[in-house]
Amino acid sequence: MIEDIAKDTVEIHDVIREDKIILTCFDSINSIIQTGIKSNNVQGSFYYYSTIGTAVATVVRNNATLLQITQSGNLRYFRNLDLINKISRYYSISEYISSLNDNDKKFRERSMELRNKVLKNGLFSQYSQFNISGWLTIPDTMLKNIIQIETNNMDLLNEFANSFESRRSSIGLMINTVYPLELTIARELIASLKKNII
Repeated sequence: MIEDIAKDTVEIHDVIREDKIILTCFDSINSIIQTGIKSNNVQGSFYYYSTIGTAVATVVRNNATLLQITQSGNLRYFRNLDLINKISRYYSISEYISSLNDNDKKFRERSMELRNKVLKNGLFSQYSQFNISGWLTIPDTMLKNIIQIETNNMDLLNEFANSFESRRSSIGLMINTVYPLELTIARELIASLKKNII
């Protein structure tokens, strides 16, 4: 369980970093749209930010041991009440984060629907090969190229920009409050588990 939770904490730090990148893309998309798009022309960076901005960063948990202990009733064999409470808290926060991630995926689906109406497929496919793990490894020429979008309809573009705002609050809650809380609970649980092993 200690190894699993330690791996989870590494995963959480990675997701926080990726979520911050996604939030940066929201700002860039909004700025480009609010500046105004003329003649359907944008820099390639708009395609790139739209690709990363519609990504989703989720914690892939190493929770086999935790699930086995909590769902099989094996917690009753633990004698240390404080340890039981810490295991239960960690399990609860993990489940809560999973539900927040599921909720974020629903908001993301709307952004993707609108993205598909705004971007040209042939051009989008060139930018979609660059993902969040390789942030800013895209060539400058692709970011600066002037290319076309499907439409410069301001109502649709505003709807696209606004679709990120629900995600912004959800992601902000996770990176500013929930993930830090989980990291604190994880540290306390690891320390308690180590103490009880000895």
